[in-house]
Amino acid sequence: MDREKRLVLVDMKGSRTNFYVSPSAGSEEPLSPFSRVRGPARTARPSGSETFFNSGLVGFLAAAAGGKETEGHARFVAAYTAILAEALGLMDRRTLGGLERGALLHDIGKAGVPAAILNKPGPLTSVEREIVREHPVLGHRMIEGLGFLEEAGDIILCHHEWFDGSGYPRGLSGRDIPLPARIFALADTLDAVTSDRPYRRGRRFEDAFREIERASGVQFDPDIVRVFLSVPADAWRKAKTGVRFSNLLPSVN
Repeated sequence: MDREKRLVLVDMKGSRTNFYVSPSAGSEEPLSPFSRVRGPARTARPSGSETFFNSGLVGFLAAAAGGKETEGHARFVAAYTAILAEALGLMDRRTLGGLERGALLHDIGKAGVPAAILNKPGPLTSVEREIVREHPVLGHRMIEGLGFLEEAGDIILCHHEWFDGSGYPRGLSGRDIPLPARIFALADTLDAVTSDRPYRRGRRFEDAFREIERASGVQFDPDIVRVFLSVPADAWRKAKTGVRFSNLLPSVN
């Protein structure tokens, strides 16, 4: 286990919580990105048999990584990721399935972060921030060996990488960041800006569009931003409404 490390958190009560962390950045083989981004293409939505909302996976995520708020966020970003993937012309079923599962399970690694840190009401210490930043690597290790989640790994591991190289956990830049993670990054920000949080109200989609455009070339791939901005605003609104409606219905496997 020389390539692995174990972090120990001593919480405010003095109790020790050990949790596993997978190999540190730089110890693995380089990731292989998908082929370059294709131009925008308008295509039909998937049929019912190819639906993006798999209740079993959503339940797995909710149980492992934080409950209803996490589940709701995952379902919104899965819907947005699907729309953007289609706009980019990515219609292969395996690719789309991997994008869906990666979006639903992107924060699964937070299941390995102590609740005392995730639920801390005040600012995190520098050590606690470093622990939280391990969650993509933790999540990737959690799904290793699960064949049906193999295509989800790029999003789980790389969803906090930035196009300019300032992200984590590996500091990848440009097209060294796998395409699924570059697509997901925009969907994640779209939901973050437009959803209510305990400390603020969600803003309009137009506000999110402006934020994403400003971060083009810094946080996001400019080619994907261009395609993202070509999608009508109503498509995002309808997707959000659809997810909200589906949340009111009983889960069906």
